[in-house]
Amino acid sequence: MKKKILIPIIIILLIIISLIITYKDQTIAVLGYHDFTDTKSTNEMQMEISKFEKQMAYLKKHHYKAITLKEMECFINKTCNLPRRSVLITMDDGYRSNYELAFPVLKKYNLNAVVFYMSINYDTNSENYMNKEIIDKAKKEYPNIEFASHSYNLHHEMDYLLDYDKINEDFQKQKETIDTKYFAYPYGHVSDNLEKALKENDYRLAFTFGPNKEHRKAKQTDDKYHIPRLNISSSMPAWKFKIRLLMPY
Repeated sequence: MKKKILIPIIIILLIIISLIITYKDQTIAVLGYHDFTDTKSTNEMQMEISKFEKQMAYLKKHHYKAITLKEMECFINKTCNLPRRSVLITMDDGYRSNYELAFPVLKKYNLNAVVFYMSINYDTNSENYMNKEIIDKAKKEYPNIEFASHSYNLHHEMDYLLDYDKINEDFQKQKETIDTKYFAYPYGHVSDNLEKALKENDYRLAFTFGPNKEHRKAKQTDDKYHIPRLNISSSMPAWKFKIRLLMPY
C-alpha cells in the first residue's frame, strides 16, 4: 500500500525537478488573496487566517523574498536581478479583514504585500471594507504594506469597461484617494479601452485575474499590462501551495 502511494509522489517530484532544471528563465509567483476569516471559511475567496499564517511561515522558513511593486516593475523591465525565490503577495478589494487579520501575520514574518483597493469605499463606514481612517492607520502601523488601484468603482459598473470616457472618469476619482501607478483589473477583465486608459494615465504595471486568464507565474517576457497571478483559494491544500511555488511557471 505504501509503495502505491510513494510511486506517484516520486514521479511528481522527478517531473518538478526536471522542469526546474530545464526551465532557465526566472519566474515570480504573484500570489492572489481576497478576504480572510478567523473562523471556518465560507467561500473560495475567504482564506482562513490559520492557513494563511502557515503559508507565510513556509515562505519565511524557506527564504522567499516578498518583493514590492517597484521591484516587480524592475523585474518586468529587466533592469534588476531578484532572488530566484521571489514572490509578490497581493490582496484584492481592500477588505477590513486584511487589516485586522492578514497585516499582523505579514508583519510577524517581515513580509511585504500589496492591497489592490476599490476606492469607492474610501469615504464610507463599511463594515466589510477599509476606509480612509483604517488605511491611514495601516500605513503607519504596517509600512510593509502598499496600496494600489483596483479602480474606483469598475467592479459594480462593468459596462464602463467598454466606455473610454467613463473609465477615465473612474481613474480620476481613484486618484483622489490612492496615489499609485499600479493596477489590478476588476475580476481580471481586460478591455481595449481599459488598457488604453491605463497607458494614457501612465500606469506602470497591471495584473490580471479571473477564470478566463492564465493562472501561472509571471515571466520577464510578459506584457506589463497583462501580468498573471496565482489564485490562492481557501480550499488549496498545503502540498499544492508548495508545489505551485516550486514549479517554474
